[in-house]
Amino acid sequence: MVLLIALGVLLSIVALYCVYSKWKFQYWARKGVPQLNPRLFFGDTLPLAKGQALSEFHLNLYRKFKSAGAKCVGIYNAHMPELLPIDINLLKDIIVKDYPHFSSHGVFYHDKNVLTPHLFNIEGQAWKDRRTKLTPVFTSAKMKQMFDTVASKSPGLIRLVGLSADANKPVDIKEALSRFTTDVISGAAFGLDCKSLYEPDNMFRSIGKEAFLPSAIKLYIEYLFPRQFLGNIGYQTFSSRIVTYFSKVVNETIQYREKNNVQRNDFMQLMLQLKKHGSLVKENGTVDVKKTGSIITNKEILSESFLMFLAGHETSSSTSTFVLFALAQHPDIQEKLRSEINEVLVKHDGKLCYDALMEMEYLDKVVRETLRKYPVVPVIPRRCTKDYKIKDSNIVIEKGTRLYLPVIGIHLDPEFYPDPERFDPERFTPENKATRPDIAWMPFGDGPRQCLGMRFGLLQSKIAISSLLCEFSFTLNKAVKPPYIADAGTLVYQFKQDLLLDATRIK
Repeated sequence: MVLLIALGVLLSIVALYCVYSKWKFQYWARKGVPQLNPRLFFGDTLPLAKGQALSEFHLNLYRKFKSAGAKCVGIYNAHMPELLPIDINLLKDIIVKDYPHFSSHGVFYHDKNVLTPHLFNIEGQAWKDRRTKLTPVFTSAKMKQMFDTVASKSPGLIRLVGLSADANKPVDIKEALSRFTTDVISGAAFGLDCKSLYEPDNMFRSIGKEAFLPSAIKLYIEYLFPRQFLGNIGYQTFSSRIVTYFSKVVNETIQYREKNNVQRNDFMQLMLQLKKHGSLVKENGTVDVKKTGSIITNKEILSESFLMFLAGHETSSSTSTFVLFALAQHPDIQEKLRSEINEVLVKHDGKLCYDALMEMEYLDKVVRETLRKYPVVPVIPRRCTKDYKIKDSNIVIEKGTRLYLPVIGIHLDPEFYPDPERFDPERFTPENKATRPDIAWMPFGDGPRQCLGMRFGLLQSKIAISSLLCEFSFTLNKAVKPPYIADAGTLVYQFKQDLLLDATRIK
């Protein structure tokens, strides 16, 4: 009898769950928004649970519903309703015009996770204050000051690629460029010479690898559960090894510089100026009278340094990797770019300097076309922070709803880029750019939450590419064959297979 009662209770729970799920999975349909056919437990995310990459999942959604003329599509992460905007005008409203309704990325951070409350993650007034403080750190003038710090690492990169070229062995170009950007960031952010280009297993490089290990489960947990709940139960995004080591490096760097009055052209120095004065120090030694707000704290320096380390080395190395991957398949474009680099360098006595790099217009087009076809962050998360009615419709996006901005869908849309799979830097001539909406190219986002480190990321990539193309020509190794499948479990776009290139010295 007891068993029958227990079985009846269990069946009742299952039935109620099914009824609840059916009602919940009609949320978007009730609002008049097109949607998929969600399944129990997973909603629409079963393909992601099976290992499909975020980039592929959202690209497929974008193409399917764009062809049907939909402005947006509703999806379900388990039972949580989420939205994928498709219409370019709606995207512009969300990102730029009506930004105050969507001012949050909606990703996990918590004060107990000391590495997570950084500029990309935080929101509200805290984000506004932090953005105001840090904006002066990333001006063109500051990038020019740091040029030599970045360029000083290029001989090590050339040496590393040369070892493979001289041995007639393929170079794992992503690995080489990751080691380069790790050295750049350790120098530019902390004034440290970590020598990843010479010692591939050093701690900085090891930390970078571990922090970016793909983890679909981690992403799912952080998107499914409220951040306050995760923080209060002690959930940690990164291992204690990463937190302990990185905190030690940053805190010791701060203490050493303050005690010894160390002055360097790097990000740490600029943040210490903000900490001491609330503004930056001019080249003549005077403090800028334009205050950035309250001073920056050691905790903020720690989290922002970690963001700089993660975003600065991984996104730039991925961008440079895809540039060389594309050039290896298009020798005519590679040669045209090499010719421009050499011609510009002649004007500057053969020296790669900031002004020379800024003159390389074709290099800029190549990098932009690469970021179009291979956007390093293919999907940008956002969260609705107050109810928003979509223009010319009765659809209201409710506060708390997560959205995904389909960067890769826009970038591969033939409406904006005819024959989108073709690699063509001429898409970025002034004339061609004028034929499409500005927002049709947004690898760094757009609007008030556009990536603040964009200039530095582009600087790293352009220095690496121009330095290597002066010394080597590149072709795809025979082991690298399509299909090129995106890796799952990470927000950064990269392929599962290693990108091996054959490098040949230019005589």
